Amino acid sequence: MSINSSLPCASAVARDSVAEEVKKIAAEFSTVAAGEIGEDHNVFNDLGFDSLDVVEFTMELEEHFDISVPDELGEQAKTIGQIVDGVMKLLTPRDGR
Repeated sequence: MSINSSLPCASAVARDSVAEEVKKIAAEFSTVAAGEIGEDHNVFNDLGFDSLDVVEFTMELEEHFDISVPDELGEQAKTIGQIVDGVMKLLTPRDGR
């Protein structure tokens, strides 16, 4: 039996690679380069996002990772690390699926 490698497997997704992708996407909305963005950076205070940037950033994350970000998660996550943790949680398969 072979495994279809074209299907994404959330358990195989490494947090480091998700973090790098989140940083690249964040850099598109900031004047800070992706390589200079750390997990402790706050999207408002450190990256200069405004509320519209946050909405567009969230939409880009949803499209890139093929996830749906609940409003409450989007409102709670303020640092890149919190956002990465949220994306990882949304990528993790739930029981019963």
